[in-house]
Amino acid sequence: MTLATTAARRRMVSPAHARALANYGPGWAIMWDDRHAQPVIVRAERGDDGSLLEICTYEDMFTLGGKCDPGEDTSTCPACTPGAPPDFYLIAAHMTDILGDYYHDRADIAACMPLTLPYTRALTQHGYQRHAQGNRHHRNENRPCDTFDQLYRSPDHHLVQLIITLPPADAATDAAPLAPPLTIEWTYLGHTGPDGTYPVTDIPADTPPADVAELIAAHVALHPPTTTPDGTNDTNTPDSADMPATA
Repeated sequence: MTLATTAARRRMVSPAHARALANYGPGWAIMWDDRHAQPVIVRAERGDDGSLLEICTYEDMFTLGGKCDPGEDTSTCPACTPGAPPDFYLIAAHMTDILGDYYHDRADIAACMPLTLPYTRALTQHGYQRHAQGNRHHRNENRPCDTFDQLYRSPDHHLVQLIITLPPADAATDAAPLAPPLTIEWTYLGHTGPDGTYPVTDIPADTPPADVAELIAAHVALHPPTTTPDGTNDTNTPDSADMPATA
């Protein structure tokens, strides 16, 4: 057994951790502290700067096995049975899987989450909350530059994604390239853009975060979601292969 395999097996969330998060309640999250190689339960905003790797928030912990509503008469997730105690063993297993899936991205998350922090703080003033931690996407035939994409959720649970273009690693240090724009993806509107993409708006990269937040809040207020044939509006997270269409 290699050291890497041994370390991976130690990266797990126990049922006691899951139960503890349930006891803390709304606004709390379980995250991985790589410095001490263990899960910690902290306020959700502690994940804003990427110093801790977010595993799950309290708000999401009871639906990890599927999209189920605790208010329904019949459950669609074995970890979420109305009127019965939660299965913390199953919830902990889901959390361990999430940790395993995202642990290899921890360096990108730690490096790029600080870029989103000013926007997260500004959007909080409008009642928006960060939805999970962002993802780095590398350039390909549909994506000309590396980006870091961060989802936010409005007070009405509408999803909006901020796409930050990252400078290329081989950029000349003695040059000052034109700053690429920020892109706001209106995820909650669904695949309503050209060729079934999410509609987006590009804005200058130097737009103050407070102005970005105000623009997002105003747009969502003025453009409520409508039902689309694929039913993707408002609830689905964007697919990494999707190429945004400017709106």
